[in-house]
Amino acid sequence: MFRQMMHGMLTAIPELEVVATATTESEGLAACRTHRPDLLLVDLNLPDGHGINVARQLAKLKPSAKIIVLSGEASTFICPAELIDRVHAILDKTQAFDALDHELRSLLPKGRGGSSSVPSTSIRDRLSPREYEIFLLIGRGLMSKEIGEKLDISAQTVQVHRRKIAEKLGTAGPELVQLALKHYHTTMGARGSAPA
Repeated sequence: MFRQMMHGMLTAIPELEVVATATTESEGLAACRTHRPDLLLVDLNLPDGHGINVARQLAKLKPSAKIIVLSGEASTFICPAELIDRVHAILDKTQAFDALDHELRSLLPKGRGGSSSVPSTSIRDRLSPREYEIFLLIGRGLMSKEIGEKLDISAQTVQVHRRKIAEKLGTAGPELVQLALKHYHTTMGARGSAPA
């Protein structure tokens, strides 16, 4: 689920093209050899090894590539000396979406913005103020429980709102999350701010 949400977040930024995703070190190494990407997002703990090995491989194949480490062990991670100039950021998974959005946009040409398949004003007009607030929080990558804690309502109430939002926007499930991500990055990215 986390990987799907990250994929949705990345595809919401028009300047980025996701060329591959991987769940293991071996898949990551193969993807780097095949695609030689400009940017690598990598977790440290992988089922068959360590993400830093994937980072080392890409650094050798494409020295100009940037690397963002995204891990639950970010606070204790010590970057290997040979990757210091390659690693752009080390982010904690628990703060992934806001922090990653900031770091990604810092790598993009200035003044470039995304666009949503549904006009932003149309989405805002279709939803109540509370629904729109929840929709933006979905776009920030928050789960129902986290949204409930932030708004001081139950996760079940958030789920009710999510269903209403999905009905009003004619979407559901992963498509709703992707639409929310696109909308959030388009509107809040352009404003240079985000809801607290």
